[in-house]
Amino acid sequence: MSDPFAQRAQAVQRTLLEMEENAAENDLFALGYMIPQIGLVQEMADYDPADVVAEDFDATYWQWLESTFAQDGMSDADRAQIAALWQSAIDRTPQ
Repeated sequence: MSDPFAQRAQAVQRTLLEMEENAAENDLFALGYMIPQIGLVQEMADYDPADVVAEDFDATYWQWLESTFAQDGMSDADRAQIAALWQSAIDRTPQ
């Protein structure tokens, strides 16, 4: 059975890793923060692969990040940078 949630997670992770390889130094913190969160989201997500679409990963991941921002006391500037990089990653990752 296909798992679109996991497949999307892997695709986004590959994109973020590629972005990290070519990143400006000031983007490394944000990308380094985002990449390991993918595995945590996959571990914590409770879903039936038959009932999800790839975009469900995107929404779940962003909700997860927003909750970690509060826990980690993330600054507004860091949040904005992560949001911009996240949007770039989504735009670059094939569906």
